[in-house]
Amino acid sequence: MAIFKVAAHTGDNNGYIEYDTETKELGVHLNDEEIDAKVREYLTTERPLHRFTDLSYYETVSVVPTDDVESLKLALCYIWLALGVHVDWSRPVEG
Repeated sequence: MAIFKVAAHTGDNNGYIEYDTETKELGVHLNDEEIDAKVREYLTTERPLHRFTDLSYYETVSVVPTDDVESLKLALCYIWLALGVHVDWSRPVEG
């Protein structure tokens, strides 16, 4: 079982988002049920996202972020625009 985890926060709420790459289960742990629900909806709903193909060129792809880990990572890059949730790629997640 491979679990992808990334730290995330909304200012006052520190936590993490986890994804099981085998079962495609999503866990949202931001210490606020309302924000958790919004993040879960954002990451489980099909949406258009820009995937950069070069330094200044991108293609628009329509994905359900939880379909695979690469789509999830792409959606996490844009989640702050939609929900104000900031992903801290450099902070390790314990446990």
